[in-house]
Amino acid sequence: MNAVIRVLMGSADRDLVASLTTQLHEISEVTLAGVEGTSGEVVQAIAGGLPGLDVILLHQELGPQPATDLIRELAIRHPHLAVVLVADEATAAIYGAAMAAGARGVIARDSTVSELQSRIESAAEWSRSMRRHFAESSTVTRSGRMGSLLAVCGSKGGTGATTLAVHVAMAAAETGQSVCLVDMDLQKGDLPSYLDIHHRRSIIDLISVAEDLDGTALAEALFVHQSGLHLLLAPPNGEDAESVSARVARRILAALRSRYDLVVIDCGSHMFDGNAVAVELADRVLVTCTPDLPSLRGAKRLGRLWDRLGIRKEEDASAVFVRHHKRNEIQPDLARKMLGMPLLAVTVPADFRALEEAVNTGLPSAVRSNDYRRAIARIVGELELEGEPDGAPDPASDKGASLYEFVALLPLLGVLVLIAWQIVLVGLTLMHSGHAANEAARAVSVLGYDTPAAQMEVRKRTVARISGPWGDEEHLSIEVGDGFAKVTIETPGVVPGWWTSFDVSSTSRIVYEGDGDD
Repeated sequence: MNAVIRVLMGSADRDLVASLTTQLHEISEVTLAGVEGTSGEVVQAIAGGLPGLDVILLHQELGPQPATDLIRELAIRHPHLAVVLVADEATAAIYGAAMAAGARGVIARDSTVSELQSRIESAAEWSRSMRRHFAESSTVTRSGRMGSLLAVCGSKGGTGATTLAVHVAMAAAETGQSVCLVDMDLQKGDLPSYLDIHHRRSIIDLISVAEDLDGTALAEALFVHQSGLHLLLAPPNGEDAESVSARVARRILAALRSRYDLVVIDCGSHMFDGNAVAVELADRVLVTCTPDLPSLRGAKRLGRLWDRLGIRKEEDASAVFVRHHKRNEIQPDLARKMLGMPLLAVTVPADFRALEEAVNTGLPSAVRSNDYRRAIARIVGELELEGEPDGAPDPASDKGASLYEFVALLPLLGVLVLIAWQIVLVGLTLMHSGHAANEAARAVSVLGYDTPAAQMEVRKRTVARISGPWGDEEHLSIEVGDGFAKVTIETPGVVPGWWTSFDVSSTSRIVYEGDGDD
């Protein structure tokens, strides 16, 4: 292969890293793009953007996520990247498990340079072929058509993590995206109370099928809310939370993000295997903090806990200031200095009364506070959660299409305007013919209509009664008989000087002198 092959290595074994690095330096066509020591760092490095990355070398003992699970996740999120597993012993069982997970090859840690080069070149060729295929078909969007994952955690109990997760999910759904809200507060999840729902299925029902999870199994466990949200609820019994292992949670979340534009996860304020996996996999993590020292210290402890567990660096999460009021002793500037993680520019106002009805009735739409609604909308915008659903047109093309549609509609709009104006002209003709008939009747009652001179005078007075194109004598006629005067006027067209064939007539009774004494 002529182009340089870029390789990312994932291993915490220093001896293995040193050995592979030395071997890779001996291969002129290969360059090492980086070395990551944990599964989370590998995922973040790839998501952060490594241009031209071709192959990922993963050590079998890389943690904390099992190597096969990481390979399966990478295959879903980045289907164009080739993963080669580096095994301590390349046995048939390891080879089979790696291939089933989606690896493009397995190589022993004590392999020769030529074996390593052959395996990497083969994997890179496959990777580039896949990249060209996806580029031509334009089917890869948002890291391989995978939806975004947002985890919402509380710095301590009662900071409104569930409330915020519900409203952010609903606001994102209003942008036209498909959104799934997952209750990962497994011991005391209370999404049913916040949304006034009753559903007998929960995440527990997916445990037995987690290894072979399909759309049918997910559909049976999910609840479709009237707002359009899809909900995956926590177990009804808190003691069942331990059944949701990290492996099960990983499979479920991977399946959900492959089917929805956005998955919002309510992680609560306590860490267990399930919600720890959610924090690790999430594209964005949001921690709710109230304006008090216990909450801010809780957020800092939570961030350090994630850092120690190797699931997420403290600075890779974001905090949001809730129940904010200008009279609070702790303001966002002070909170930003105390926290070990970035603080969103958006603050959620302290407006319990506005939320009280919504919480008590289970109707989030009952929130009447415009300030609260604006805050939620700004959070969605700041977190960049208002993305287009799959297959949605580009905004720039929308503008061009709108312009073309407008130009195409111009002739139709012009015809409609002309028809409307012609209707107006018909109405005006009817009005003028009525006035003319009344004037003709009065003139005939005084002058008579027996002689040519009287007829000319009646016509003169009738024409003088009206104005504009309707006063053109060539298009006006008068008939007198049976005690009535009838005036007929041709209707002018929309273009000056044009006349239609549509005539409008009006009649008026002639009252002769002396008739009023009867």
